Amino acid sequence: METTRENSPGEVHFWKGSHHFPSRERRTCSGDFLFIFIKSGILRAVVDGSRISCTANELVVALCRSYYQVIKYDKDISGYLVKVNWQFITDIKMSGRFIELLVSRHALKILPDRLDAVVLHRIMKLLNHYYQYLRNPNRFPKASFTAALSLLVFQAAWHQDIQAGKSESNYSRRELLTVAFFRQLIRHYREQHSVAFYAGQLCVTTGYLSRVVREVTGKTVLESITEILVSDSKFLLVGSDATIEEISEQLHFTSAGSFSRLFKKQTGMTPTRYRKSYGR
Repeated sequence: METTRENSPGEVHFWKGSHHFPSRERRTCSGDFLFIFIKSGILRAVVDGSRISCTANELVVALCRSYYQVIKYDKDISGYLVKVNWQFITDIKMSGRFIELLVSRHALKILPDRLDAVVLHRIMKLLNHYYQYLRNPNRFPKASFTAALSLLVFQAAWHQDIQAGKSESNYSRRELLTVAFFRQLIRHYREQHSVAFYAGQLCVTTGYLSRVVREVTGKTVLESITEILVSDSKFLLVGSDATIEEISEQLHFTSAGSFSRLFKKQTGMTPTRYRKSYGR
């Protein structure tokens, strides 16, 4: 059965300047979680009657039981709103404390540092890319979208605990290592493709890192690296005019040939054929 936006675990809305003004219409929701991340400008909204605001490089997370409504924004607004359904978040092992806090407080404002704001922005960009193509699973599989959603929840939950002054010991070593790996992966996947690099960054062996990540996420480190590289490759192939050689350089492959071999192994198609089949 073909994946559609309607049966996906989340929605993604991107706003940028006067061409993508967010709608001020009231939108209904039933126990969904809203993740609002603003790159520039200011956005104000109402969630179940309570006002919230979000400015540049802030992440606001709110539990929406009935409705939400954007009421004001700057004309230079640039940001994302991701709506995630309740069941998806409750299925994530690390989200229990996060959910309890949201239920009791309604909304949380998270203030990441500069590097972590970059990580959040990259996660949001990936979510937006994947969401645009959910109706065609040959472009991006639903697994890519759900993996990025999980990473967003991991990041938000982890930042909230650290911001609140809670000890990292609230998480198991496996959970912390997995979050740390994905934080590094989002920052470096275009330049670094080896398991050894990420293990070295985290001061563990390659075998231990892969075993832990697989236990927490169901995928090995290499599978995670490959999935995000192929997903980014698909986006560049259908969303840009860059040549195959230029894309391979952007993704730091040793040659266009090595890039094409990996892409064909993972998708069953060469990059050129993929672009002809699904490009604009």
